[in-house]
Amino acid sequence: MAFRSEILIKLDKKGRVLLPAAFRDELPADDRGAFVLYHSPNLDGVVNGNSRAGFDSMLERLRAEALGPKGALKVALDDEAFDPAGYLSSSARTIAMEPDGRFTLPAEFATTLEAGDGVMLVGKGDKFQLWNPARWQARREADRARMAAFVRGLDGGAS
Repeated sequence: MAFRSEILIKLDKKGRVLLPAAFRDELPADDRGAFVLYHSPNLDGVVNGNSRAGFDSMLERLRAEALGPKGALKVALDDEAFDPAGYLSSSARTIAMEPDGRFTLPAEFATTLEAGDGVMLVGKGDKFQLWNPARWQARREADRARMAAFVRGLDGGAS
């Protein structure tokens, strides 16, 4: 699974958006009727998306990394323990898709994105993101500068 590309997607009159075929094709074959959207844990105004299986796998990795082998038991028994996977799960929504790939963007995500009439869909490899188009353009420009600096640094300082 590798989500690639950036695509501006428009909301239709019913507030639905289309998950393009290139993204739908990256969902596991037995998981193509729905996917998961959740708020970015560290970027305001960004909504992450993944297949249901990919989201569940990420939660397992997060729980193991953050809590260690005994941490999951503590979280299961201690209602006051912080569980980062539980935090992400609580705001996640399983989004059903119509056969043509259209889905209704929940109001909470549309508000976060200031969606207006469209959102930018951005592939990030093992997940995808939804951005406000203007915010994405600014981020893309900043990332372009970071990438140029990264590439220049690959030569180990020799010029």
